Amino acid sequence: MFKHSSLVVRFLGLFALVLVLLGSAYYLVLRHVYQEQLLSQARTVADQVDAFGSWVSQYGRVWVKDNAESYLGHLAVVPATPGEQPAQQTNFYSKNPALAQREFSEAVARSKTPAQFRMTSDNVMNPNNKPDAFEAEAIKIIRAQGLKEYVEFREGKFRFARTLYHKESCIACHGLVEKAPADVTTRYGSERGFGFKTGDIAGITSVTLPTTSLWESSLKVVGPIEIGLVILAFVIAFLFIEFGVVRPIKKLTHAADTLSTGADVSLKLQNVKENSRNELHQLAFSVSRMRTSLHILMERLKKPR
Repeated sequence: MFKHSSLVVRFLGLFALVLVLLGSAYYLVLRHVYQEQLLSQARTVADQVDAFGSWVSQYGRVWVKDNAESYLGHLAVVPATPGEQPAQQTNFYSKNPALAQREFSEAVARSKTPAQFRMTSDNVMNPNNKPDAFEAEAIKIIRAQGLKEYVEFREGKFRFARTLYHKESCIACHGLVEKAPADVTTRYGSERGFGFKTGDIAGITSVTLPTTSLWESSLKVVGPIEIGLVILAFVIAFLFIEFGVVRPIKKLTHAADTLSTGADVSLKLQNVKENSRNELHQLAFSVSRMRTSLHILMERLKKPR
């Protein structure tokens, strides 16, 4: 039935199909770009966390002043004082790389930054670092498939996990329990977080990024100007079909009908070159030749035999 419709209707149907295909392609490209952007952001956060951990690791521990809430070692310094003034004791508390990174992640969580991260494992020393549902599944998949990264959209957020490997500096606290620092076993016990070797999978760096719907993202990319250009392209294409194809065909059809009745008709081809590549021009020349042939035939029929 569609093939018997007018060219205008067929063009509208074709244009609608093209719009659907272009829209689908736009959706797929936008989704791919958006996912790659989220992945890039998550990798950047994980890189920054690794860099911070490496900075702490090169010193073994970092010492902070007067913060006894979370510490792994305590150092009291009594500076020398001149004269008879009493000495004032200054307390320093040490933090290993894992503790420093955890407190860093807590500081980030309290900030306004949309990107959140934490470090976790299926064999955590500190119960506060226990993995959530995504992290537990990510660790399981990473171990089973030997992956370095794992990503997933979950609960309206982009979740990213990067595999952590134990470095030599980590083994001092996470190696054999009998060789672990006394302050570590005193604080966290001796049941979990031990028995690792250099190169073992320690756990993951987990990064969480907020997401928006692709519809909201597309509105940020496509605005009124872009939509207006699409509409303008449709109008231009429609006008071309109407005035460049449909109306000339209607004129030729009317001319052919007029010729079929024996009446003459002018096709106005004086300004058209015979070698024109325009198919409608060639059709008009064919109708003109048919008109000439019909006139010759009619003249012959009028002559007495």
